Amino acid sequence: MAGEPELCGGDGGEWVLYLQQSLNHHYQQQVIAESGEFDAALDGAVRHFQAQQGLDPTGVVDAATWQALTGTRYRWPDGPVATAEVRTGDVVVHLALTLTGEAVDALADLTVENLSAEPVLTCPGATFLPGSAALVTAATVEFTGTCALSGAADATEYVLAVTVDPPTPATSVTEWLTNEALTEVGVVALPVTAGLEEVA
Repeated sequence: MAGEPELCGGDGGEWVLYLQQSLNHHYQQQVIAESGEFDAALDGAVRHFQAQQGLDPTGVVDAATWQALTGTRYRWPDGPVATAEVRTGDVVVHLALTLTGEAVDALADLTVENLSAEPVLTCPGATFLPGSAALVTAATVEFTGTCALSGAADATEYVLAVTVDPPTPATSVTEWLTNEALTEVGVVALPVTAGLEEVA
C-alpha cells in the first residue's frame, strides 16, 4: 500500500487494522488482536518491532516504520554467503558459512577464530550462539547454531562448514579437532560472496 498515515496510541479504524494485520504477518503468528484499535498491546508491539529494525522505539508509526514493515523483504541464498580458505603448511582449511531465514540487513566484516575448538563467529550487529558440531565427511565438520541479526524478525540458523584439504580422515569430531593444521589457524576473515535475495 502507499500513502500510509502516521498512527499512534488512541487511533482507530481501517489503517490501524491494517497495521495489526501487517505486524502479525511479519511475526508469522498473531501477536496482537486485530481489533482496529491502537491500544497498549499494539503500542508495545510497534515499539518492539521498531527496536528490532534499529528504529527509535517511539510507538509512533511513521514513514520509516511503515517502510520497514511493508517494504521489500530479503532472505539468505541457499548456498554459502561467506567463504574463505587458509593455508597452514601443506594443508588448506576451507570455511563456508550458510545462513537461513529472512533479513533486511546485509552481512559484513565477519570473522572466525578458534577453529581448533568451538569456532567464535563475530560480526557487527550480530550475535552468534554456538550449537553443535557434527562430522559430515571424514575431513569436514559442520558447526551449527543460531544467530540474531540486525533487522531479522527471528533467530537465523547458521552452518559453518570447515574442511581440511588434503583430507586427513577422522572418525569423530574430537579426533578431527586434533588436526595440527587447525591449531595453527588464528582469526580468519570471511568475505561475503553472496548477497540477499528478494522474497517474492
